Formats: sequence, structure tokens, C-alpha cells
Amino acid sequence: MTATAATPIQFKDLVDLASDALGAFALYSTDDYFAEVENMLKPTPAEWVEGKYTDKGKWMDGWESQRRRTPGHDYAVIRLGVPGFVHGALVDTTHFKGNAPQEVSLEGIDAPDTATAYELNRATAWRELLPRTAVKPDFQNVVALKTPTARVTHVRLRIFPDGGVARLRIYGEADPAPRTFWREGSVDLAAVENGGKVVEVSDQFFGPPSNLLLPGRGVNMGDGWETKRRRTPGSDWAVIRLARRGQLDRIELDTHFFKGNAPQAVFIEALDEQEIGADAVRERLRAPKGWHVLLAKHPLVQHRRHQLEPDRPMAVTHLRVHIFPHGGVNRLRLYGHAFDTAEERARLEQLSKMEPRAVNKLLLSFCGSREWAAKLEAQRPFVSVRELFAWADATWWALSPRDWLEAFAAHPRIGAKKAPKRERGEQSGMDAADLAVKKRLAQVNDEYFKKHGFIFIVFASGKSASQMLELAEERVKNPKKVELENAAAEQAKITRLRLEKWLLQKG
Repeated sequence: MTATAATPIQFKDLVDLASDALGAFALYSTDDYFAEVENMLKPTPAEWVEGKYTDKGKWMDGWESQRRRTPGHDYAVIRLGVPGFVHGALVDTTHFKGNAPQEVSLEGIDAPDTATAYELNRATAWRELLPRTAVKPDFQNVVALKTPTARVTHVRLRIFPDGGVARLRIYGEADPAPRTFWREGSVDLAAVENGGKVVEVSDQFFGPPSNLLLPGRGVNMGDGWETKRRRTPGSDWAVIRLARRGQLDRIELDTHFFKGNAPQAVFIEALDEQEIGADAVRERLRAPKGWHVLLAKHPLVQHRRHQLEPDRPMAVTHLRVHIFPHGGVNRLRLYGHAFDTAEERARLEQLSKMEPRAVNKLLLSFCGSREWAAKLEAQRPFVSVRELFAWADATWWALSPRDWLEAFAAHPRIGAKKAPKRERGEQSGMDAADLAVKKRLAQVNDEYFKKHGFIFIVFASGKSASQMLELAEERVKNPKKVELENAAAEQAKITRLRLEKWLLQKG
């Protein structure tokens, strides 16, 4: 079995946002001469191998920089596996006895997944999460923050002045982009990256139930939830709080790798916090009664991915998954549709009550096609955010090329000096562009317009000037018919982003 490091008791109800299993990645370090920076994200406890050396020195299971002979300190930039609100960290210096840093600090930033190390190192939006704090050598240094941070996607660990860190864990609450729940199709409402979490469990002797909600299919038995052998009647169970209140349409329970120790059956119950209240939910987490049956007792077999359907539709926030009589499950997926939050419902209500002239003006600010705005206005009221986005997309793609061209014409050129404030924000990648890139982009824009008869349209958010230039130089070569479709696809992305921003505005 794979031995995973234990979570500090202070953070037992939180997620390691820097988990390698969730896709955390070491983007940069000032120096990792003795041991690579990515070692800090390994899921296993730090290892010590007596007498093991490399051509650079003693082999160490962690990140270790060389002895600094100049002023300053070393640091590493980590892209979190899941964006979220940080509550604390574990800076583990196990086995680093005479070569640990004296102090550490932690910073965070909310940046696109595609941000490069170069861009992040130049960014000015980093904010302090943990001030400069003393750490002990050969010790699991647990640091809890006084209050959770704002949303972060990347962290920067600074070590003073140099040395080694065996493992870095960043504990917090996942905060996926709301669009995760607004798209058409089912979403896994239990996935840890979407905000699902295990809140109670009867037994986790061989493996924690949090493994159930990890991405992928698991690598072995140790990568799932497994209970000890039950010697009394009943079942083992785990309670899962969904990322959002919703309605499930499919359940996937995987006993992959569990061959001689898979459960014989599963039984799933449900609660709706909105219906009974948070206090009632807390009282029932371990109570045997008061739950609704979502899936009647269903047989399971070993080493198999089971596709199951709920017995009836119902609104749910919490599930209790019973396995009979005991055993192991590798992964659990709970697919369905999330319901809108109170804030999202209020926004839709606001849209429904707007006067026609006001709503038309608003919709034209999302997309400059008058036909698109008129047709979408006629679909009011929208019963959900998902329906709003579905109609926005369907309406756009049903328009004529003439309507598309009208929408394109509402945009300033990429890099235009007199672009409106919103467009400047969407094209913020131009801010750091050097003069040569700006000049070449202006030339390609001219070539593009001359060839196709409309401006170069690109979804600029999160893209650097160099990336936009590369796209422009590729697309200027295309036939007009191809570019009309390409530009329409880019406009659809821009429209969705503007809709999203409006929905998330306060008031």
C-alpha cells in the first residue's frame, strides 16, 4: 500500500490544496542544487536512506538549495492543484537537521492556470499569507493562519536564507470557478476539486474516505477508502457534503484493486440542508434515522466500476454511503446538476425585472449583436443560470454571419491605445508587452483586416501579448470562411466571460 502522510489535527477537515494528486506543480525555484523542488509535493512522508549520495552530495527527499554566499534568500513558486482559501500550512523539515532554513514566509496570488513562472515572478498582485516565521529543523512545522485568506491559485514559499524543506502542505477550502456548475451536462458534485468533502466516517483503519473524492482511478488499494474487518452487525459508512446543493442523476462507485476485500453491497441515504437546516444536519451525521433513501441496497462485485442511478430525484446536500459489511472502495463519483445559489437567483430575478431598454443595453455590453440581444431578451425569465448560458450560446450560433460581423465591430483592436476600460482589463496581457511586440501586433492586425474585412478577435483574458501575437500570425493565413468561424468561437468565449462577471457582481 502507498503510505500517505497524516494530516495535522488542526486541518483534519480541510483539503491539501498543494496535493500532487490534485495536480499541484512546482513551477520555479531560485535554486534546487541538492534536491529538486518538486519533491516537496510528494504525497508520502519524507524518506531517509542512509549512505545514499549523488554526485552533488547526500541524497535528500525534499527541496534543498545550496549554501547561499550572497545576500538574499531562496524561494519556490507552486501552482496549487485546486484554487481555494488557505487556512494554514505544514512546512515539514524532517531529516533536514543541519541544513534547514531558519525562517519561512508564504505569499499567494489569484492568477490563471496558464501563468508562466516568468509572468508570476513579475506579478505585483502577490499578497502575504504568512509573515516571516521561525521554523525548527527536522520537525513538522504546523502554521495556522488567524483568518482564511482570499482565493489563491499559486503560492510562493520563501526560505531564509537557504536550506531544505522536505514537504509543503497548503491546507484550505477548495474554491472552484462558479462556471464549473453553470455548464451544460452533469458535474461531479462530490469531487474534491469542485469542493466536495467527507465530514464523518465510521472507520478508516486502512485508508481515509477522502481518497474516494480524488481525481483519477487510484493506483492501488492504498489509494482508496478501506475499513478494518467488522466483527459486529451493520455497515461501515462515510458522510459526504456535496460541493453544492443539487440533484444527482448518476452514481459511479469503483472497487478497482479491491479484489478480496470489496464490499458486498452499497446503500446510500441523503439529506437536504436547505430543507432541514444546518443544525439538524449536524445532529443527524451519526444518527441512524432521519435520512432519506437515495439508492436502495445494491450488490457490488470486486474490481469493478459500478454505474448506478438514484431511485428517485431529490434535492441533496449530504450523502451517507454505507458499505456492507465492510471493505474498500477506490473512488466515488456523484454526477448531477447543481442548483443556483441565493446570490445567483437574485441576479436572475434582477435580469427578469429589468425594463426592455435597460436589459437590451446590458446584453449589448456582453455581445455587440443587436439580434443576439433581442432574441436573448425575448427568452426571459430564465429558470437557472445554466439555462441562461445555454440560451446565450444557442442564440449566438444561430445568428447569420452579418450579425457576427456586427458583434466583431463592437470591439476595439487588440492593443488599441484608446480602448474602453473594460477592454483594457480584458487585454491586460498587453500591459507588459515590449515595443517590438506591440508594433508587430499592430502590423498583423492591419494585415488581418485587409484580408478578412473584420478585426482580429481573440479571447484575450489570461493571454500575454506574445501569445496573442502568435495566434494572430497563425490565423491571418487562414481563408476568410475559416476565420469567420474562429472569430465567432472567440466571441462566444468573450460573451460568456462577460456574463459570468456580471453574475458575480455584488448588488
